[in-house]
Amino acid sequence: MVWRDKAADMTRRDFLKRSALAGLGLAVGCARKPPPGVIFKGWPYEPDLVRENIEHFEQQANIEVAYQAVSGNYHDKMVALFVGKTPMDCCYVRDDDFAEWVEAGWLRPYDDLPGVEQYGDDIFDYNLDAMTYEGRRYGLPYYTDFNVWIYNTQMLEAAGFEKPAQTLDELTEQAIKIKERRVRNPDGDVIEDPMVLGFRQDVTGFGDWWSLNYASEVDLFDDDLNPIFPDDEGRQAERILQWIVDGIHKHDIININSLTMGLIRENIAAGRQVFSMISKYDVEWVNNRKNAAVVEAYLRERGIPETQAVHAKVLKMAPIPSLEPGQRGTLGWTRMYSLTAFCREEKLLDAWQLMQFLGGKDASGDYYTARRWFQLRGLGFAFKSLMDDPEIVALTEQWGDIKLIKELSQVARIRENIKAPWFPDFNHYYQPEIQKILLRQQSPRDGLARIAKRCREFKREWT
Repeated sequence: MVWRDKAADMTRRDFLKRSALAGLGLAVGCARKPPPGVIFKGWPYEPDLVRENIEHFEQQANIEVAYQAVSGNYHDKMVALFVGKTPMDCCYVRDDDFAEWVEAGWLRPYDDLPGVEQYGDDIFDYNLDAMTYEGRRYGLPYYTDFNVWIYNTQMLEAAGFEKPAQTLDELTEQAIKIKERRVRNPDGDVIEDPMVLGFRQDVTGFGDWWSLNYASEVDLFDDDLNPIFPDDEGRQAERILQWIVDGIHKHDIININSLTMGLIRENIAAGRQVFSMISKYDVEWVNNRKNAAVVEAYLRERGIPETQAVHAKVLKMAPIPSLEPGQRGTLGWTRMYSLTAFCREEKLLDAWQLMQFLGGKDASGDYYTARRWFQLRGLGFAFKSLMDDPEIVALTEQWGDIKLIKELSQVARIRENIKAPWFPDFNHYYQPEIQKILLRQQSPRDGLARIAKRCREFKREWT
């Protein structure tokens, strides 16, 4: 990401302004003749499947598409392409980068194009919110998901519990009991740390922090994006962080590798812990027998004795435990397709048709691409009507809980400040501050106060 350069005293806002006005003297791709057809770029997730989808579109619409997977640091490479005014009609956009790219003038709204009225009512609120900026729509959903709680049913039953905890206090009791009863994993080893969470620093990381707050219905910012922690009602944000600190250091029930681990789904699938939080679509992955070889390879690489991979639905999903009974919520996110501000006028309607095929309906009126991503990879979709589709319901019940998925789809929330143009600056700052709290280098209250103070400074810099 493009962070504040203190030596030059240039904020990221200054950088984006100068980029838009002067191009920073770059001319990446400007002199090249653009390829024929719609120019479409995205990060390299399953590029062969993307090409298959595009080939289907080309046959259906008789429109040529020039697709390129952008490897490496997608954000920074795309910024360079935007700054250089590289020919590009349509691209993938993360909600993390969305506001930044709109503010820089790199994305084009689509609400003036034909057929837009069919997209809105059938999209979940948190997805529609994530793709809208200052009342204008810029994206159609590539995929969406949210965090869910996951637990190993066999290990939980071995500790004498029939159901997973509903509250954080109950979760502490269950985890302590698992340790006391010396519950063993599939390798025969005693479970020392029943829980692992995701607090590794990453540009799209720390979803567990947001999810734990939203599960307890905590608001971290007011409507004007002023931070209201650490003095939120009941000091809930502080209590949640203290619960994690106690779990790591006092009760020894949360694995300290939560601060560095990058393969949480593989770890939980291999039976190393009892509880964790993962993306909903990863529940399909961990409960899929086809991934047994991947789990075994993960174990071998770490010198862990081989074991039989978990079978379907041993790992079950549940609402994320909250501070009080009856609270519900989770973090949701959206990856989208957007038209670029550099979309060529003669290709605009073709690019819009491609964007609808990928992120909406095909020529037959079906959510073809969203359905196919779900069928083949379990990727979440943003369309309410697909939740009642018999095929979708049947596939989901093979690995998850469709009733719970429907419920969480209604209460998932986007990060409250994600559409603030200063969100990338905030994202870079707050993660190490939370880690300092979890390492007991500062108290939850002091750490949250530091983050709140810096948020107010970011807001002033941008306004």
